[in-house]
Amino acid sequence: MKKQCSELFSEIFSSGCTGCIRTCDCGITYFDGYNNWDWEVNELENLRQKAKDDPRQYIEQDHSVGTIKIGGAQIVHGCSCEQAQRYETFILNHAVQLAEYLNKRAVMLKEKAIAIEVGGGLK
Repeated sequence: MKKQCSELFSEIFSSGCTGCIRTCDCGITYFDGYNNWDWEVNELENLRQKAKDDPRQYIEQDHSVGTIKIGGAQIVHGCSCEQAQRYETFILNHAVQLAEYLNKRAVMLKEKAIAIEVGGGLK
């Protein structure tokens, strides 16, 4: 069984965009054949034929297709490629280092902001 990322990860890294068709970074194309979209002439029929001819490369769903954006990749929610799960595993395996980096980075940014003198204030 393919490993999927958690719902939390999927929610946090969601691109916020859904639609009738999306191609995952791995090359698998997902399409919503259930809802009424403004398809081009024969577009849905052609996708369904492609899904019959190559069911691992074209996958019909009964809902809109959403994506996760991380590391420059666009990963379809629930894709079998496991890319999202690998990103989540990396984050979990390096959580302490990432937290330390983000905390130190925040201190540096705060110090930089304090060092900037804003002039011309109201008197």
